[in-house]
Amino acid sequence: MDLRAVCHDWRSATDDPRNNTSDCRFRPRGWIILDEAFESDTRRLLLNTATGRLIHKELVPLSDYYVVATTLEGFFILADKSPPHAARIFSPLTGAMIHFKAPMPPDGEVTAAVCFIMDLPILNLFCGSSHKHYMAYTESESFFARDYEDAIYSFLQRVIKGGFDGGWTESTMLDELVRKMGNLMMLLRVDPHKFFSDDLPVTEHENNVRCFLVEFGGQVLIIIKRQLLTMVCKFEANSDKLVPLMSISNHAIFIGHQRCLVVDADNFPGIEANCIYYIEHLGSSSHICMRNLQDQKAERISKAVDFVKQDKQFVLVADRPFTIIQLLSSYTINIRDSELALQQQIT
Repeated sequence: MDLRAVCHDWRSATDDPRNNTSDCRFRPRGWIILDEAFESDTRRLLLNTATGRLIHKELVPLSDYYVVATTLEGFFILADKSPPHAARIFSPLTGAMIHFKAPMPPDGEVTAAVCFIMDLPILNLFCGSSHKHYMAYTESESFFARDYEDAIYSFLQRVIKGGFDGGWTESTMLDELVRKMGNLMMLLRVDPHKFFSDDLPVTEHENNVRCFLVEFGGQVLIIIKRQLLTMVCKFEANSDKLVPLMSISNHAIFIGHQRCLVVDADNFPGIEANCIYYIEHLGSSSHICMRNLQDQKAERISKAVDFVKQDKQFVLVADRPFTIIQLLSSYTINIRDSELALQQQIT
């Protein structure tokens, strides 16, 4: 991509990402869309969690579609504005658009993942209002729908929100992970539904244990958070147990009730390595806290309230410019409803 940016002749001598929408070289990796403070019409702020690179980019195609969701890899999931609202996958870095025949489901809260099998894109949608898993190929006439029990749905949604693509829902490794997570829940004596739930905790007490999963360098990390302790374990396919980690090296983990992500602290001034950043909810307001994995020492990032709840969103109340810790924390606790669903509610 850097090579193509040099001049017209160099672009002419290389493959065009708009003509190679499934080529793995042109897929976004580790990009998130930060719209807390910088969204204006079709302009978005993109951040790479591995390199710290920021791009404030005008995305003109967004004006022609409803934005349904964004993925942890940086894809936009869109729906045509005209019926039957066919689904689209849009790459903000290359401008490539992958077209689907299937109409987009009209659910409001959507978690999305894109996986590629033999370079064929598969769109996976987990819809919070119906607890359904929708899946479609580009030539599918409609989405295939699956129903799950609440606990299983919450677990699968947590996997997707942790940065795993939809191919994991068909993986044999998922069966082994489920078995180990079941053993862990029995050991901790927790409610499976609450363990993976996106609902806000009612109280911050010791028995309120929550679990988050995140993709980290091709590995599965399991974060178990309770009031006085935060554990990070590594899933190993050939091990009988989840392996506890005392260090995540130069990385930091951000967790919120909606999302979880890993960043390279070396590329983000102000973020401390080997720490977990999380949200402490106090009624309609929230604080950003940090816990060091080595000594389990916890502290608030600021004495003042960081967020206040307005409808379903948590709004930053700090003075601008916002810090990177505030923006990443906002990303983990806020998910926008599908614009298609909001439009259909109006009409």
